[in-house]
Amino acid sequence: MRTVNIPPIIRQVGIRLGAITLVKAIGLIGRIILTRMVGSEGIGLFQMAYSYYGFVFMLITGGVPTALALYTAEQNALGWVWFKRLSVVFILVGASICLISIGYSQHISAWLGNPDLSFFIRPLSLALFVVPLLSLLRGYLQGLECYTVIAVSEIIEQAVRVVLMLSIAWLLMPQGMVFAAGISQIGTALGGIAAFVSLLLFTLHTKKEHVVSYSPPPRSRSRITDSIWFIRCSFMIAMTRLLVPFSDMLDAIIIPSRLQTAGYDSSQATAMYGLLTGMAILIVYMPTIVTSAISHTITMKLVIAWKERHIGQFNARSREALEIVWIWGIASCIFLWFYKDELSQVFFKTPEAAELIQWLFIIPLVVGLREITTSILWSQGNNKISLIGTIIGIFIAALCHYSFIPLKGLHIIGAVIGILLMEFIITTINIMGLKKVVSGMNLGRLLLHTLIFLVVLVPTASVTRSISSLIDWGIYSTLPGMFLYILLVCTYMLIRYRQQHT
Repeated sequence: MRTVNIPPIIRQVGIRLGAITLVKAIGLIGRIILTRMVGSEGIGLFQMAYSYYGFVFMLITGGVPTALALYTAEQNALGWVWFKRLSVVFILVGASICLISIGYSQHISAWLGNPDLSFFIRPLSLALFVVPLLSLLRGYLQGLECYTVIAVSEIIEQAVRVVLMLSIAWLLMPQGMVFAAGISQIGTALGGIAAFVSLLLFTLHTKKEHVVSYSPPPRSRSRITDSIWFIRCSFMIAMTRLLVPFSDMLDAIIIPSRLQTAGYDSSQATAMYGLLTGMAILIVYMPTIVTSAISHTITMKLVIAWKERHIGQFNARSREALEIVWIWGIASCIFLWFYKDELSQVFFKTPEAAELIQWLFIIPLVVGLREITTSILWSQGNNKISLIGTIIGIFIAALCHYSFIPLKGLHIIGAVIGILLMEFIITTINIMGLKKVVSGMNLGRLLLHTLIFLVVLVPTASVTRSISSLIDWGIYSTLPGMFLYILLVCTYMLIRYRQQHT
């Protein structure tokens, strides 16, 4: 009997993709149920509070977990040592910011533009003590390529968070929507605690396997040199990553404010913001879980290839990742375009998000290329290009939001324009920084395959969508067609990848 040998990279991407898919599915189900419980205004408050939480979380962690992953990939034996040192710093900083956020929650809420946000910020602040530590531990294990245990911890975290969030919201709903939805966010902290404990127990149990089995290599750098490297690497990564949650928080301040300038009251502006960020953006960013899985698993391999000066291998893997992301992005864009109405109805029982999904349909392709190009640049030790692109993109987006949203006929579409411009700018600048990698790609062949792919895929989407007319499941009649379309695309990509490696 012939055995099928699965390449390690496929196995690791599969594990990562399976975990991310399950985590996102749990999160999506939780978000959908919560949205139906609290409405668009409630989910708008949820998004605004999470924009603050995400920004502060990145302020605490910066690029340290990623820097630790890169360091551990190069020097396995010393990764645990640096994890313990950095944990002390994270505990002190996390505890301080947690207490400050709780004590000044009303001032923060007023600054964000809605006093009701204090009900969300106080419970979320508790997570700022434990979740950064969890992120640091995952960074250490990523450097050791322990993707399975990282995946399990993510599933535990998300499952505990969602179950507790929905349970608390349901129990407290008689006391008011805002109070119930806000207090339910304590599930974020408890989910982080559950994941951290399970991950720490695994790490301590297997530490000898990863540390003792490696004899510490002769030190080519002093402790001071390593510290300087951590500071420099973390700072550059942090500046890039910190800008994304900063942009989200900026959006949470600017978009509702400018909608009120356009004539909407506070409740309507919050609901429209929730419709955009809590519904439409949630859907259009879902296909990027595949890109995230590829980026997460390929980064460490690219780091090692670049360090050992295997430039040919580095370029080949980078180009292969870019092609996969390109194909998946196009397939996802077509899916969103054809199924926009069904997605809005199935997930949120409202047609209101369909138009925004249509305007944002290109997001999976652009964001997918942005994520993978950022990973390639970081693997080369080049953090400046992504940083510059992100700064320019966020500035243009904020300018568009401020200028376009109040204009008659635009309003929420002005926010969409800003989001799209930001992603396009960052991706374009990243690609310009990878000229040597991109120039080696056979663009003519890729474009030809893309054209053929489109010619086949557009009718396929139309046919799978028509399956709903044969099934009487109400708003869920299109689900079989959706799954069939996704299955056909995934099958094509697997066949194509295996042909390239035979």
